Amino acid sequence: MKQQEHTIHTAFLTLLLTGSTKTQPSINDVLNELGYPCDFFKHNSERFPSKKLGRLLRLLAVKFNDETFGFFQRPSKLGAMKMAVTIALHAATLRGAIYKFINFWSLIHDDVKLELVENGEEASIQIKLDSPMSQRNTTIYIGLVLFLFRWMSWVVNKRIILNRTKFIGDTPFYHNDLSSVIPCPYYFESKTTEICFRRVDLDLTVAQQYENVPSYIKALPNFITTRIFDSTITAQVKQILREQENIEALPLKIVAEKLNKSPQTIRRYLKQEDITFAEIKENVRKDTAIYHLTKTDTPIKNICYLVGFSEPSAFNRAFKKWTGYTPGEYRDIS
Repeated sequence: MKQQEHTIHTAFLTLLLTGSTKTQPSINDVLNELGYPCDFFKHNSERFPSKKLGRLLRLLAVKFNDETFGFFQRPSKLGAMKMAVTIALHAATLRGAIYKFINFWSLIHDDVKLELVENGEEASIQIKLDSPMSQRNTTIYIGLVLFLFRWMSWVVNKRIILNRTKFIGDTPFYHNDLSSVIPCPYYFESKTTEICFRRVDLDLTVAQQYENVPSYIKALPNFITTRIFDSTITAQVKQILREQENIEALPLKIVAEKLNKSPQTIRRYLKQEDITFAEIKENVRKDTAIYHLTKTDTPIKNICYLVGFSEPSAFNRAFKKWTGYTPGEYRDIS
């Protein structure tokens, strides 16, 4: 059986290119160069082959001399991203690389702000656009989140494990396409747009060398279409735990049986992935609590019992350790 080609909803692609609509003839030229008619985007039933998106974006960046495709007030002229990535590699750790990248970004763009936030055991990069919310802006947020995740993982030569991503704005109609490129729970209609991950990962050593930057920049336009299949044992254990009740009392032996492996084998794989079974449990409990605090009206006392705490005071202490906030404070700001 022939494998189905991975494609992108043309409505998403249209929104991705709206920053360049003022130069529509150039977009039409590029579409023709790829073998598509100028009126391709008028047919909403069509889907664009994802393997061609990277080439499309590269051609657009060259034609417009803007690596951010006209989305912002100022263009990111050709070479700006290479300079930003290179400067970030002067840092010793991921934390330093993020700060250097943000500082360089702020020199070019005034209308979009990036901020590294550290609270409790969690870190996040928040993204803020100085313009009214729209489907176009949702697309910008998604593009920046995808870039930041892939870039951080490249810097340390290790996939950064995301806890969740949150987006301001309504759920887009193409949201089902995102599950193959965002390897974590993602939520829309939030008060902030942010990418959340383990704070300890900020101390990871920068692993890339300057000579690796050109090949990274060349491959960068493909980041949106690169699908991620998280086959790690960590991801498989998380999935099992999310499907269970009372995960706090669930022993490793039961999880190992569901994966057709021994507990010793699971521990060995998790050690290679730099995490423990207890830490995964804690992460799933945290994610479940955050979901109910931000997406439901479930009373905090009920959430406490739902994630395996017998006393609200113990839940409050644990949650503040996780996020830097009490459950009530987190619900208020989220």
